[in-house]
Amino acid sequence: MKPATSSYPVNFTDRQTRLHGLKRTLASTHFGIDSEIERLLGAFAPWYLFSESQSRPRTIGLWGMTGTGKSSLVRELVKHLGLDDRTYWLDAGECRSNNWLGEMFSRVAQDLSGAPFIVVVDEFQHARTIKGGSEQIEPNALRTFWEMMDSGRIITWSDIWSHHLLALYDLHDRLRIAFNAGVTVCKGKVVDKPEVFKKLVAHHYHIDRKSTDRWAVPLGELDTLQGLHPTPKPTMSELQQKLSSLDGPGILSWLLEVSQLSRGPKIVDASKALVIILGNLDELYDTGREPLAELDPDVLLQRHRDIGTGGVHNALLKLFRIEQVARMGADHVVFPPIGQATVDAMARNGSASLAAALSKQCGKKITVDDALVQAIRDSSTIAVMGARPVVAAVHRLLPSLLSEALSSPEMDKARTIKLALRNARAVALHTRKGQEQIVQLSWPSAKTAGPLPADLLQHAVHEIGHLLCGALLCGMRPLQVCAYTNDPEVGGFVVWDRPRSIVFRREEVVPRLAVMLGGWAAETLRYGPEGTSTGCEGDLQKATGFALELIKQQGFGTDRLRHAENPARSTEGFLTTTDEVEAQARQWIEAAEAMALDTLSENAALIDEWVERLTAKGSLGMKELEALLQREAEAHTLNAVQFEEA
Repeated sequence: MKPATSSYPVNFTDRQTRLHGLKRTLASTHFGIDSEIERLLGAFAPWYLFSESQSRPRTIGLWGMTGTGKSSLVRELVKHLGLDDRTYWLDAGECRSNNWLGEMFSRVAQDLSGAPFIVVVDEFQHARTIKGGSEQIEPNALRTFWEMMDSGRIITWSDIWSHHLLALYDLHDRLRIAFNAGVTVCKGKVVDKPEVFKKLVAHHYHIDRKSTDRWAVPLGELDTLQGLHPTPKPTMSELQQKLSSLDGPGILSWLLEVSQLSRGPKIVDASKALVIILGNLDELYDTGREPLAELDPDVLLQRHRDIGTGGVHNALLKLFRIEQVARMGADHVVFPPIGQATVDAMARNGSASLAAALSKQCGKKITVDDALVQAIRDSSTIAVMGARPVVAAVHRLLPSLLSEALSSPEMDKARTIKLALRNARAVALHTRKGQEQIVQLSWPSAKTAGPLPADLLQHAVHEIGHLLCGALLCGMRPLQVCAYTNDPEVGGFVVWDRPRSIVFRREEVVPRLAVMLGGWAAETLRYGPEGTSTGCEGDLQKATGFALELIKQQGFGTDRLRHAENPARSTEGFLTTTDEVEAQARQWIEAAEAMALDTLSENAALIDEWVERLTAKGSLGMKELEALLQREAEAHTLNAVQFEEA
């Protein structure tokens, strides 16, 4: 971090000028988050324009999944406004280290006490003070940080046994011994018995005996004095001027004065600061299956379209005490997951920019066709990791492909090289004597074998069973159904849209259980009772646990009692009537089994069609599912009208 300079404009009009057009500039490199950029600038501008008038720090919170552009956006904002020299970056993952704030506080004390500056804290969720509903022990550095956010004051105490303070005491003692031995000092320099001074003092500080420098305090030790001096700290020239005005006793008094001042508290004024918090809140992005690489980016985007400040506050209260959440203020910006359109734009722009840079470096015009860009995008998109995998894949693969292409003698005289995709393989193309020349490249490498066809089919049957029961029995909206993942513990999955209502009624219990058992029911109908797979195990466990929880804790049983988890545990709730609870749950499960089997039996042809589609593609996305469900809804409406007319 460089010392603060004049890059921060004092003139109000200059600040307004710098803000003008900044939204367009940031949006040109950060795709799909125009509204988030606007909200960030709306919260940032009041600090930037009027920071000198505020009496305590201002806070902005940026929340979202990894790779959504939070850190990158803040770095670009700071860079374009020339605030690098007064911006400090912290990682909350290190907040339990005693030195977490030390360097920042010392630099602020040196250069920016009482002046505007920015503190950016990344991974702020790691600074949590609440876990599982219980308060956590806060490290000293974290308590100091919360105090700075609240009051705008930083109070620090120097360690009496610190290296610098010990060095100052040592210098004082050596000078005192030298003065007692007859060394005389005038205007800061040794004027009598210089050899004694060199033996007792200068030699210890590695000053050359032949040196004509006779300062009583070696100039190299002025750094120590400056570091220990309280704010505002003098410059080196001011320290040297002070030294040049002292005799021996005066120097000893000066050293003792600085050492005493350094032992007291140091108060730094951080009231003009802007604190920008960057964090991931898992509560905002929970679909239960995000770690799967096969998750469609638009699924996350759809599920989290309605999250706002209220959702942020609710999630923060699970991580921090209520007074700490209040200190964070209300300026929160929620960054949506990266959708497919944004992924496409990033892949295209990243490829074009990199191709231009490669062209300049190798002296040939390099282009990349859309089919290859799309293949790179499809092979690297992992929804829960945002933009990073796509950007990393582009910057890793294109130079590698170009390097491989240039190693071919055919490319020596080529002025233009096009990296393309032919028959699912990367190639390098150039024209020679009017003929297109093709160099085969080694990407992609051989794929790992996927599931056996029979396994893929059974996965598809299972997931379509869940999907149709959810759509037909509960009106649930599927966002994606997938029949194959690279996770050996997950055969497939269905992701549902968030429910519009948070109210769950007793009449919905059996249909909801039927959805959970839909995979088992579909396998039973297709393969018979003996042909069901172990993939049903998790569904049965979820259905049973869900039914028992509703009875024991939610009052959905035949009585209004709260039941303990089991009779052996001394927990809140009745320890008896276990038989009644299990009988009620069994009745629900059996009714749900029958409902799922009946529903799927009535739609056997539909299951066959959807299983065929899913097996062929591996995954069906939101738009395709909407079209299929809409078609079925229209067909049912037409059949109902024809029945009434008959």
